[in-house]
Formats: sequence, C-alpha cells, structure tokens
Amino acid sequence: MKTLFKLRYDSRWGEELFLTGNSAELGNWNTEKAIPMEYVGPGIWSVETDVTPMAEYKYFIRENGQIRWENGPNRILPEGQDRVWDWFGLTERQTMRGVAVPLFSLCTENDFGIGEFADLPKLGDWCLANGLKIIQILPINDTTLHYDWRDSYPYNAISAFALNPIYLNLQKLGIEVDVNFRVYRNRLNNLDYVEYPKVLKTKWRYFKKAFAKQWDALKETADFQQFLKENEDWLHDYAQFCAERDGNGTEIHLFLQYHCDKQLREAVRALHGKGLLLKGDIPIGVNPKGVDVKSHPELFNLDVQVGAPPDDFAYEGQNWGFPSYNWEAMAKDNYAWWRRRLQVMARYFDAYRIDHILGFFRIWEIPKGERTGLRGHFSPALPLSVEEIERQGFRFVKLRHATRERDTLFVADPNESGKYHPRICLQWTRTYEKLNDEQKDAIDRIYEDFYYHRHNEFWKQKALEKLPALIDATPMIACGEDLGMIPACVPEVMQQLGIMSLEVQRMPKVFGHAFVHTEDLPENCVYTTGTHDMPTLRGWLAEDRVRTRQFLDSLDLDDRKITGKTIKRILEKHCDSPSKWNIYPLQDLLDTNEKIWSPDPADDQINVPSDAKNQWKWRMKLILEDI
Repeated sequence: MKTLFKLRYDSRWGEELFLTGNSAELGNWNTEKAIPMEYVGPGIWSVETDVTPMAEYKYFIRENGQIRWENGPNRILPEGQDRVWDWFGLTERQTMRGVAVPLFSLCTENDFGIGEFADLPKLGDWCLANGLKIIQILPINDTTLHYDWRDSYPYNAISAFALNPIYLNLQKLGIEVDVNFRVYRNRLNNLDYVEYPKVLKTKWRYFKKAFAKQWDALKETADFQQFLKENEDWLHDYAQFCAERDGNGTEIHLFLQYHCDKQLREAVRALHGKGLLLKGDIPIGVNPKGVDVKSHPELFNLDVQVGAPPDDFAYEGQNWGFPSYNWEAMAKDNYAWWRRRLQVMARYFDAYRIDHILGFFRIWEIPKGERTGLRGHFSPALPLSVEEIERQGFRFVKLRHATRERDTLFVADPNESGKYHPRICLQWTRTYEKLNDEQKDAIDRIYEDFYYHRHNEFWKQKALEKLPALIDATPMIACGEDLGMIPACVPEVMQQLGIMSLEVQRMPKVFGHAFVHTEDLPENCVYTTGTHDMPTLRGWLAEDRVRTRQFLDSLDLDDRKITGKTIKRILEKHCDSPSKWNIYPLQDLLDTNEKIWSPDPADDQINVPSDAKNQWKWRMKLILEDI
C-alpha cells in the first residue's frame, strides 16, 4: 500500500533527507537504495511510497557525502495507516511539550488591554526557558459583527480567512505614543481581564488615524499589491462585507488585513528562529450572518443550526448557531473552500487543531428556533422505521405517551417521512422513567445500536470522502479534537490518515477508568491536562468528586491538600507518557506557584460551554516580561 510520509525537520542548506527501512520498497537499510525526500517547506519534507504495514523505518541526513542517522529506536508503521507525520532534531525522539493559551490572554507591559500578534515572540522566549517547543492558540479569525461582548467568542468567525484586527499592535501600526495613548493603554492594561468591547472600540479610533495617515502611500507599494493579488479570492468580499457593516469604504479593511498578515508573519518568523512551532485552531463552523455564507450560500444549509448533544459540560447540549455544511455541493470542486481556508492558515501555523473533528463524520443538527441542543439529531444518519423499532422489541406506540414534547423518546427525521432517531439522552426523560424493565431493556438496545454501531461504516465513508483532501492541502500537522460521543470509526479513520488525537487526562476513552492511564495512550496524540472548555486542573481537583479523589490517590501524595506542589507533581507524572506531544494550558503551569493563584479557580476557566453568553476574557495575572 502507498503511504505518505511527512517529516518536520529544520534543515540547513546542503542537507538532504532520506527514508529507509527493513523492506525492499524502503531499500533494506541500504543507504544507496534509500528513498530521497522532497522539501515542501517550511521545515517539511515529504515522500509517498509503497510500504508494507508494520514495517520498520528510519530517516537519515546526507550532507557533503557524510551520513547522519536520527537518534532512537527504529520507527514502526502502524497497521492500516497511509499517512505518517514524524519529526526529528531532538537529542532523542522524546515527547515534545508545549503551552496552550488564547492570544487574547497574553499580557505585556506595552499591550493595549489584550494580547497581540507581537506578543508571541515574548511568549516564545518564556517557552525556551522552560523547555517548551509548541505554542497553541485559539482561533484568531475576525469575529467582529456587533462591537460588543458577543464578538469575544473566537469560534464565531465572520470570515474563515480574515484575521482579527483587534490583535494588531498599534505602535507597529505607526501610532504615536502620546499622553492620550498612554492613558487609554494604562487604563485597559490595568484591568484583571480583557474588556473586549472597550478594547475593540478604542483600537478602532487608532485604526482610523493610521489609515488616514498611511493609506495613500501604502496602496501603491509592491508589497501591498502582492498581498491583494495573493488574497483576491476572499479579501474583496470580506472588505465589502465590513464596509456595509460599518458604513464606510472597503479600503480601511484592506489596510488592516495587510497589517494583520504582516505582523503575524513577523511573529511567526521570530518563533521559527527560536525553533518553536505555532499550532492554530480551525473552527468547525462560521457565523451564519458572515461573509462566507453571504458569498457562498450554496455551500451551507441555512435552515438548521449545529451544536453538540448533551454531555458532562452541557446538560442541555450546545447550540452554536452555525449553519451546517452542504457537503454534496462542496464535493463538486473537491472541497475547494475548505482547502483554500487551510492554505491561508498555513501561512502562519505549523500545525492545527481540527475543532470538533466529529463534524466531518456527522454533525449535530438542531431545528431552527430551538434554543438548546436537546432536540437535535445527527446528520447524515440512517433513521429507523417504525417496523425496525418494533422488530427490536419496543412498542412504538410509547412515542405517543409523552405528555410534553421534550419527554418524547423518538425524534422524527426531517428528511425521511415515517422514520425516527432515538431521542438523545432519552434515559433522562420522564417517559423513560415510567417504562417497565423489559421496555427499558428494549429501548436501551435500540439506543446503543443506533449511536454506537449502526452508523460506523456509513460515517467512516463520509469522513474519508472529505478529510484526505483537506489534510493533503497543506504541510501543516493535523490534530483532531475527538471528544464527546465517539463512534468506533473515528479513531480508525484518524489513525489511517495520521491525524493526531486529543487525549485529556481527566476524560479517559477507556470505559471504567476514572482518568487516563498512560499505558492507554496512543503515541500519535496530543496529551493535555485540560482544554479551554474545562475548569483548570486546580479547579477540577477542588470539585472533590469520586474521580478526583481516585486521581489524587494515584499520585501517592503524603498530603491530599491541593497545593502548588500537587499541581507540579501532576505535571511531572503527565510528562511520563508515550504521546508525541504534551500541551499544557498556561493556567495549569502558572498554578504551580501558589503566590499568584486566583482567589477562586473558577475565575481562570476560559469558557463555560453551557453558558451561551460566556464572555471570553481571561487574562494572565503577570506580564510576560516578569513571568
């Protein structure tokens, strides 16, 4: 079978990379018969070749006739995998570690109340001092629609391509630091949180000043004209959308996007110069009133909204308000909109998190007008007929016994008349409680089969229709956020395509475990202590649930009191894992120092998924210069 090998290595001029191994296709360890790799940049080498599954392989460098092998034991190609992401350059092939933090949460002495593109190199210096190689951030696309707290939600982009101007550094934009500037900056910077609406509105005053002063000269430069040419397929639609939103011309929005691109590229070059990777985040949805929907309505299903079914984070499910994708229309040009979206982000990111990768298998669709996610259903799906339901031992007449619609056991399929989906979490309904044991057993079997078995091959094929075209569109390393109700086909597809999984210490995927055991971790994964949707490690431990008590017991601590030393002990044990990447939320790293603890750990949680009006405003308590 043919396998695509991609290798991340920061090579020097004159170095050539080769792949070899223990099979004839790989040259049988003969360096003269090894397979040369092609530099596809930046720092990425690639080759596609026939190779036997479970083959052993290794990389080596040839420079001026001298051969230098990578360190560590031979690598083994997993069964069924046709895409491989590797890297080397470390002393040993140990786990690479990194930090996860929203860009808006960074804080320096010269910020304007919010983190900025220009802060990334300063964070990079701190990473180097602490042995970290990866910086992971939340989405940074433009979300500006209302100029209020709603715009703080980074997963609700008005454009899948444009960057958010709120992250521009005003001094780099040419703004003079006068008395008024210092007053505004100090007032916003002295707050304990990001006052998003005030920052946005105040920065816009300076955006207009910079535009008025610089535009006439900038628009004639070769750099600006090149930027326009490279982005003409989305930039003008975006600028027109913003002009209609604000009641002004398109030019200022072209001006700001040029500077966003310039400042972020400058920051990324600085990170690469320090040997660091930047990992971005690609949201699953877009704003239903945004420029992408307006410019390409045929690519979206506007009569529904998407979200997530009920889980431990949100009892009533989540309703994100995004339209679902018209995958049939997207397939006609081989998912050009998605491929282009990733290609634009590849200018800045070495890796990316695929937000809610389950959405490429199936998405949770909710009828228009519904507030919560309770009455949603998976799409695409294979709904059940009444005959199928009754054949499995459940009298369908029970559907009509619900006194309230929210207590119904089945939801009608919107596309196929006479067919139904078992209501998600139907075991929580009052109707279910009234069933006898035999009826409960019957409907439990239907539910288990429908959500975990019936669709496996169907959803697998749906994902394989889309994902290969997307992940092959760029040299970025793909990592999937595969949390929630995970069908058996998901890890199978991710392994086949070489997509790194997400493993959260407190969310084991092995049934019956209270937390992740390192022996259960796959190598090709990102292992983390938590995400932006969860309490911090300190906050989780403070909940004093059975699981947290079992977790603390596993640490062999002399004292069960939660301290900075406790957090440090957990992070040390977390490091002892086979995962390729360990990425820690910045809050968890800082919480090793009790002197800077927030009075309430809940104050350090970035998002509360059950709160549709959550304000995304967490900010570092220390500035990067002092940390």
